[in-house]
Amino acid sequence: MARGGITQPLVEDARKRLLARSVHPSIDAIRAELGNTGSKTTISSHLKAIEARESTRLDDEAHLSKHVTELVGQLTRQLRQDAQETIEQAEQRHDTEVASLRKALAAHTAETKQQQERNEVLAQERDDLQAEVTGLRDTLSNLQGEGRAQAQRIDGLTEQVQDKQRRVDSLEEKHEHARQALEHYRVSVKEQREQDQRRHEQQIQQVQEEQRHLQEALAIKRDEQTQATREITRVFTEVTEARKHSDQVNQKLGERERENRRLADKTVRLEQQAVMLRQRKAAFEKQQHVNEQLKGKVQQLEIELSVKTDLLDRLSAGNDSDETKTVVPQCTRQDL
Repeated sequence: MARGGITQPLVEDARKRLLARSVHPSIDAIRAELGNTGSKTTISSHLKAIEARESTRLDDEAHLSKHVTELVGQLTRQLRQDAQETIEQAEQRHDTEVASLRKALAAHTAETKQQQERNEVLAQERDDLQAEVTGLRDTLSNLQGEGRAQAQRIDGLTEQVQDKQRRVDSLEEKHEHARQALEHYRVSVKEQREQDQRRHEQQIQQVQEEQRHLQEALAIKRDEQTQATREITRVFTEVTEARKHSDQVNQKLGERERENRRLADKTVRLEQQAVMLRQRKAAFEKQQHVNEQLKGKVQQLEIELSVKTDLLDRLSAGNDSDETKTVVPQCTRQDL
């Protein structure tokens, strides 16, 4: 349905303006000249009526034969109709292909944007993981340093225990010598008991006192040895815990390295998808080039139609001139 009251005079004026600019008055050209208003059906019906009227006017003014006039009119209408149908079909195909390509481009653009956002997120995650791995490596280095310090402390305590053990062995050896001396003394005292009973008892008391002191010293050394053993056990426990923690840290580092490899593989796949998108973009640009070639062909068809229309007009003008020359001699013979 026509909008804004598209009438035949308006269509005829638009057609004349286009012809004055040497532009083929197609339906789309007339509609554009009218400000993109009116339906193509209404414009087509008005255009056919105008062409039919001009064809009738040509019959009245040039006095052409009915057969030539009908032939020229039918040929003109058929050529224009064929050309218009070809142009409209080409424009429809072009519009359909352009719409399809625009949808595909929009989808590819959205997908590319999503891939870029995913790449940014993965890059951030990779940086965070690398920072965490660096921190874990620093922690492991610190723990290894502490382990070495603990090992040095253990070595020192071990040397202290060995030194104390040597002292205990020396005291036990002295105690054994004392007991042997005491036994020998007892034998000697037994032989001289009657003579030196009081002196022997004093010596026994002195020896017993010395033995008590030696036993107390031995007990103190054994206590020190027990404490040293407990300290060594505690240090071994700390070293064991440190080794367990180091093993956990190494396990975490292995997991992080596997995650980094997985992220690297994912990055490679994303780069491959980006290459595919660039290939699709190149195909789309190639299709645009084909569309430009199609537009050129449509313009060439319009030019050929204009040339054929001019040839028909010249043919019509030539037929008119021949009939005029034929009528003039006949009139001269009648006068004679």
